[in-house]
Amino acid sequence: MKIALVCSSLYGGGAERFTVTMANRFSQEQGFQIYVVTEEKKAKEYSLSTRVKRVCLIKDRRLFMDAKKVHFFLKKECIDISIGVGIYANLVLSLANIHLNTKVIISERNDPRHDLLSWKSKLLRKLLYHRSDFYVFQTEGAKSFYSRKIQDRSIVIHNPVRSDLPLKSNICNREIVAIGRLLPQKNYFMLLKAFQLVHDKHEQYILRIFGEGNGRMDLEKLSMELNIHDFVKFEGFCLDVHQRIRDADIYVLSSDFEGMPNALMEAMAMGFPVVSTDCPAGGPAELIVDGENGLLVEVGDAVEMAQQIIFLIEHNEVKTKLAKQGAMIRHSHSEEEIVKRWKEIIAVCVNKERSRGL
Repeated sequence: MKIALVCSSLYGGGAERFTVTMANRFSQEQGFQIYVVTEEKKAKEYSLSTRVKRVCLIKDRRLFMDAKKVHFFLKKECIDISIGVGIYANLVLSLANIHLNTKVIISERNDPRHDLLSWKSKLLRKLLYHRSDFYVFQTEGAKSFYSRKIQDRSIVIHNPVRSDLPLKSNICNREIVAIGRLLPQKNYFMLLKAFQLVHDKHEQYILRIFGEGNGRMDLEKLSMELNIHDFVKFEGFCLDVHQRIRDADIYVLSSDFEGMPNALMEAMAMGFPVVSTDCPAGGPAELIVDGENGLLVEVGDAVEMAQQIIFLIEHNEVKTKLAKQGAMIRHSHSEEEIVKRWKEIIAVCVNKERSRGL
């Protein structure tokens, strides 16, 4: 069976990391031939297995041209299943899905109610999404955004946790860490304000933020205004981020909205105690039982975020318990378990096509 995953790039974010993880894992399955369709290669990309065939067709976000190229690729290679990862890839595939035998699966990667889309993209999503064959959402909240017709052809599947993640060390440097692009969605402004309150009480702690983005200068300016600049480290994007955080103490997620946050899942799987906003479309709340395997706080509430971080710093037994329970996600969301669920959906799509042919 030929399967093509379509994603704009393989650099930087959760959708890109998901694409590479799934492509590499699918390529280990007997009888699967895996393609990944992206834009041209960039530096610092997530690494694809040599068993995966990469095709660079997407260019300059020209939707109709990209859809045309993808259409002819799917037709020429006789692709059985194509999976869109992210809004642009989903629009491309929905438009490319004209007079094709290929089955199209849309994979929503963010909260559709809060996605920062132009009005044109929102209109195209409304006009084109219904043309696909099946839909995979990360949360029930994301699924509920769409029409009943789409929901009836959809399922919720969480992200997989990478099998090669290192475990958190026992060193526990006095470091709080966060991972994610420096974008408004991540609300690092709130996190900096929360960290100021933490630092006032525990001045030995530092905050390390991993990720690139246009918001860096504004965040550095705020850290200066809050007089915490010497204790906040903007580490940029790095491929070995898990090795670089494994000696830290606490992981935090401050987002205003998310899909199913990969970085949060991976931090839990590594054995970190986590504090996260209870943000829509409900990804953190589907992962975390508050007080059992992590802590949830209100979106945008710097004071509550600071209080929960301070609570963990001052209550080591609770911190250890939360981390231990959170690490169970390493098994419940293993690559094997998530790929198994995806294979079931792929089988449903293929069998529907065969049924129509009988």
